[in-house]
Amino acid sequence: MLSKYGILYSKYLEEYKPITYQELIMNGTINDFLELKDKEFNDLRNSIIMELKNKYKKPNTDSFIELSQYNNFIYNIADEIVIWTSCPNSIKNYIE
Repeated sequence: MLSKYGILYSKYLEEYKPITYQELIMNGTINDFLELKDKEFNDLRNSIIMELKNKYKKPNTDSFIELSQYNNFIYNIADEIVIWTSCPNSIKNYIE
């Protein structure tokens, strides 16, 4: 099952690389290809999250709100980096 990165990359291929997209469909390898890309982008996201957590230390508090804000900050930056890396032309559509 694809996550948002696999789905987004599928839309990117369809819109910006239609020949590759059609070849993958005709060969019957589109799902395998998208699953590999999805795993690749999720692994990238996880490594970015680890780097960001090392760079921006977790607040020394028990406040749920502060910890939530910290996590949202880290995950949003990681998502943006992965999306820019995977399909930069699609970022405009993703934000809207």
